[in-house]
Amino acid sequence: MAPHFDASATLSGTSLTIGWIEQVLKNVNGGEPILIDWSAETIGVGQGFCSDIFRVKLTWQGDDAKRHNLPASVVVKVPTATKIVNCMDEVAKDGHMAAMTDNEMTKMSDLWLPIGHSNETVSLTLLNGIHDEQLAVPKLYFSQEYRNDKPGHGCLIMEDVVRGTPPNIIGGMSEAQLLQATHMLAVIQAASMDEEEKMSKLIPMPEEFVNNFSTMADGAAQQFDMMAPDLGFKDLFPKVMWIFQGETLFTIMQYPEKKGLPKVLTHGDLWGSNLLVEKDEHGKPTGDLLSIIDWQTAHPGFVVEDLGRMLVTSTTGELRRQQTDNILRAYFNDLQKNLAKRGKNCSLTFETIKDAYDFNFPFAVAFFVTMVPLMLTSPFFADASGKPAAPCVQALMLRAKLAMEDVIELKQLGRC
Repeated sequence: MAPHFDASATLSGTSLTIGWIEQVLKNVNGGEPILIDWSAETIGVGQGFCSDIFRVKLTWQGDDAKRHNLPASVVVKVPTATKIVNCMDEVAKDGHMAAMTDNEMTKMSDLWLPIGHSNETVSLTLLNGIHDEQLAVPKLYFSQEYRNDKPGHGCLIMEDVVRGTPPNIIGGMSEAQLLQATHMLAVIQAASMDEEEKMSKLIPMPEEFVNNFSTMADGAAQQFDMMAPDLGFKDLFPKVMWIFQGETLFTIMQYPEKKGLPKVLTHGDLWGSNLLVEKDEHGKPTGDLLSIIDWQTAHPGFVVEDLGRMLVTSTTGELRRQQTDNILRAYFNDLQKNLAKRGKNCSLTFETIKDAYDFNFPFAVAFFVTMVPLMLTSPFFADASGKPAAPCVQALMLRAKLAMEDVIELKQLGRC
């Protein structure tokens, strides 16, 4: 059967042709099955702020495709600054937060995009190379180097976790979903502990990224007060502005080395939209974790850094307060078991885990607060008019309020 398509057709906005994708997959899996049809759709709308993401469906001829494990669909991820720029422009419309300048856009393209692209490649390659565990991460079929001088050039071709859906961010992740993600983090971090040579290929986050928090915080303070005037942000923000300062954030980042903690592979942006869970028969998310995606901010970090990000951003403040110690205990127990299985010694205690979590908590809160305005530009959180839906605004604002209150309390107790 002859192909029913033009092999030179490209994915929208990129230089990637379907003929090239076909050949890449054949080279990876071996054999010469014929691709007879394909289609592509944009996915990750409202997610993946630094990438265009496509689901490419592939129809191969005959049983030869099955024998060579050629996928029926793949995810193709291409770095771009366009989405984050558009989101910042949307946020800036109310006058409280500035749009990105041309210089900032250039820095985003020249600094962050190649770093994020490289780090995702390195981390998935590391994780795909761990063959004695069933890790909930996508299989990386192919990576192409990102090129600043060639827009649309550079991509990742990955497994399509088609059965997956993100948890309900506004309703908040359930206890079961939190525990599943916690277990997988323990497995991944036990496997990566002492793998410093492999993790050394990860490129550190540019200082500009950390220093931007203080600038974004001023606009966020005004926007929070405007959108939820009844939650008392006008009084709260002055009490927590220290968490957005570069000096504070760099001190937190240096905590593992200062305390002699082992470094582990850390996702760096672990929130609900970067988790895929199984769907039930009605298409609703269950507690069964399928995959942790979007490893662009991966770095050699310290245990529980990812847990702080997930708990602050992706579950209700009430559930976070109730379950934090249980989640940390579950993580510690799983980490011990997985290290023992690998013949590694666990030098950490539960108290060490708890201390690290509390010390890192301000960073998790700072990240969440500055991300809320961007999150609210997502169509997932919009009402029929296209504006952020009131229940979504209320849920995220309340989550931020409780987290900010807890930062103040931890500071008063000398825990951070």
